Amino acid sequence: MSLSLYPDGVSLQDQSLQKQLLLAQYVLDTFTKLSIHVILYDPILPSTALELMKLINQQEISIKSFYYDIEAESSEFIPRILDECIEVTESILILGSFPDDFVYTPPRPFKVKELRVSERTNWLNLESFMNCRRISLQLGKNTNRTPQSWNTFFRNWLESDSRLEDFLCITVKESDFPLIVDGLTNEGIKERWQGTLEWVDVKRRDGSEFVIGRNLNDIHFMTKQAHLEYLLKQEQLLFMR
Repeated sequence: MSLSLYPDGVSLQDQSLQKQLLLAQYVLDTFTKLSIHVILYDPILPSTALELMKLINQQEISIKSFYYDIEAESSEFIPRILDECIEVTESILILGSFPDDFVYTPPRPFKVKELRVSERTNWLNLESFMNCRRISLQLGKNTNRTPQSWNTFFRNWLESDSRLEDFLCITVKESDFPLIVDGLTNEGIKERWQGTLEWVDVKRRDGSEFVIGRNLNDIHFMTKQAHLEYLLKQEQLLFMR
C-alpha cells in the first residue's frame, strides 16, 4: 500500500479493489457533508463501479461529476450504474464500451446539467435525456443514427417543454443536413462562408427562438442569442488565420 500526501489532497494506492472500497467507506462515514467527483476507468470492473456508486448514494452524498471510461462490457451492470447517476448534478462524461444491442432509458429524468458521450453512443436514448441543459456527442464509426432519426429527435425537442438548450454532435455527414432539418421550419436554410456554416431558425412550443445548425461535420442547436455570439466568434477566428 502506498500513501502520498499532496498540497491539495491525499492519494492511497493498493492493488486490492476491496481495500480501496473499504477506504472509500471510511471517508464517506467520516466526512458526511461532501460534494464529490467520481472517476472510474480501467482496470476497474463494472461490478466494482456499481458497488462504489451504490456506496456513495446510500450516504446521500452529492455527486457533482461522473467520469466513466471502462472498456469491459456488461449488460447486467451498466444500466444499474447509469441508474445510480440520476442524481449527479453538474456533468457526466461517458467513454466506455457498451453492447451493440444495448439501449438505456432512465427510470426518471437525470438531474445533471451537462451530458457528454463519446464513440459508443447507440445506447443513448436521446429523448430520455432532454432534461439535461447541455448534451455533447461524438459519434463512432458504427452509429445507428440517421437523418430521419435526427429529424424526429429535433421535432420532439421542439414540441417538448424540456430544459435542453445546448446540443452538439460531432461527425455527421455534411450532405445530411437538409434531411435533418426537413419540415422543422417554414424558412429556408441560411448559410455563410460558402456553405461551411448552415442553419435554420426555429421556434419551440413555448415561443422561445433557437437555431439548428451545421458547422462542417457537426450539428448543433442553441438559443438565437447564443448563435449570434457563435457567428461573431467564428468570424473572429477566420480573421485571425
